Amino acid sequence: MTGPVSISEAPTAGIGKMLMESRFMVPNHQRDYSWDDDRVGQFLDDLLDAMARGDSFYFVGLMVFMSSQDGRLTVLDGQQRLATAVIIIAAMRAWFGSIAKYAKNANRLQEDFIGRAELGEQEIQPKLTLNYYNNTSFQELVVAGAPLDEVERRLAALKRSDPNRALLAAISNCHRRVADIAGKAGDTDAAAKFFIKLAVYLRDNVLAVRLTVPSEANAFRVFETLNDRGQELSSMDLVKNHLFGLALSHSQQRLSELEQRWAQMMATLSSSKADDFLKVFWTSRHGRVQSADLFQEVKKKCQDHAQATALSQDLLEAADHYAALEQADDPVWAPYTPAVRNSIRTLKLIGSKQVRPIILSAIKNFAPAELERLLWLLEVILVRYQLVGGERTGILEISCAKLAKAIFDGTITTATQAHQQTSEIYPKDEQFKASFAVKQELTNNKAQYLLRYLEQERRRLDLGAKAGEEGVGETLSVEHILPRTPSAEWNSVVDADKSIAEDCADRLGNLCLLTDKLNRDVGRANFDDKKKVYGASDLITTANLSKLSQWDRKAIEHRQAEMAKRAAAIWRFQ
Repeated sequence: MTGPVSISEAPTAGIGKMLMESRFMVPNHQRDYSWDDDRVGQFLDDLLDAMARGDSFYFVGLMVFMSSQDGRLTVLDGQQRLATAVIIIAAMRAWFGSIAKYAKNANRLQEDFIGRAELGEQEIQPKLTLNYYNNTSFQELVVAGAPLDEVERRLAALKRSDPNRALLAAISNCHRRVADIAGKAGDTDAAAKFFIKLAVYLRDNVLAVRLTVPSEANAFRVFETLNDRGQELSSMDLVKNHLFGLALSHSQQRLSELEQRWAQMMATLSSSKADDFLKVFWTSRHGRVQSADLFQEVKKKCQDHAQATALSQDLLEAADHYAALEQADDPVWAPYTPAVRNSIRTLKLIGSKQVRPIILSAIKNFAPAELERLLWLLEVILVRYQLVGGERTGILEISCAKLAKAIFDGTITTATQAHQQTSEIYPKDEQFKASFAVKQELTNNKAQYLLRYLEQERRRLDLGAKAGEEGVGETLSVEHILPRTPSAEWNSVVDADKSIAEDCADRLGNLCLLTDKLNRDVGRANFDDKKKVYGASDLITTANLSKLSQWDRKAIEHRQAEMAKRAAAIWRFQ
């Protein structure tokens, strides 16, 4: 057994100096580059401020490495900071390279900090190699130095969930920041002098504690130590560290298999959502857990390599399901009915954070028909309890966690049983109608969701059509009948009721749906003029407004009370 690793004895080194002296490799199981524009900007601003103040150093924390057989150092902690430093230097290299007389400076930055070709060879040996998903883009756009327009062309073509999106955004951001700094310097000579100073500062004064461990097992102990000392490590990082340590205790092959599963899982999840996923996953299997206790709970239940393997397999499968909660057209939903896909779309719209553990459990344990009914139950609960009722999310979270575990354990196997267990978060009709009758200040999307369902129900009653099948599929917007800021044309209404706009403009009873074109046409016209436009609408609930003689507080309250009655019939689980 190897001895303890002493963090206190680790040397301090400049990031640039480390790049000059060594080559680094991010293993494939490490998460993708994930710093967003704010994080990149803060990092650059902080070191610029430190340099401007004349600070002797800017400290960026601990970096943990492991020696590898090819002479490179494996990056176990620190890839975001290392990669961002290289990206900043590459942006300065591009600026120097665009001006002929500074070409030597560009070459120097390239060879010292980014990558160089050995004598007699053409292939560049990069100072930093990223993981499987990021490395190709990093080598082409940073190490090889693709122009900014190529970076932005590729960035524009990426899906929001692409693992390279944050990387390309960081490259673009740093190019633009360097150009902005150069523009503010006054002339090219002043800019060049500043960038040379910045490169030297990165080399000598942007300091990290450099800890090189002999094995990954030692690295795992370091992570545990850091967590015990209150360092800022995510639950997902700590769980990964724990599982990898257990796998390595069995064999290198077991570790390699787990690394592959982990890399696949992280490619499915965005890095920013990994911790959210972990909490939802654990809650779906084991009940409610506080974020601060999550790692320790995982650690207690996963104590050997077999359990680590089983957990990693379960996490990988659940990650696919969790990612699918964001996309109703995800292949996960292909075997299910359109009603299921519609519910997934709706739950995302109205906010499904608390119910997600239930869905993860039900995907594995419910028959398709029962999953469809369960999703509608969850939609009803969210509308009745949270969206309209505005009740406390804490109680909702507790109740949903209990239900998720019961479904996973197999004690609840139908949506009807789930409904029976959720009585405390399923407001009765009278309570729901009372809340609906006074509801206001909803987001545009949520107001539109409620109004669409009310229109669908009206069509079902008047036309015999199934809800959602006729006439509500076009692009619609929310119209305030009484404008939030009434024009002079509303003076007669406002003069009679001074506070009507403040009290009633955002009430549901004062809202209707219109096509974008018709909404632009009505503007802030008076009610008599608006009625003519409403009457031309194909939407029954909107067209009915044209039959009213006036629009005042009484009319708004009456309309919303009628909406409440219909809502109780719509958002009901039977």
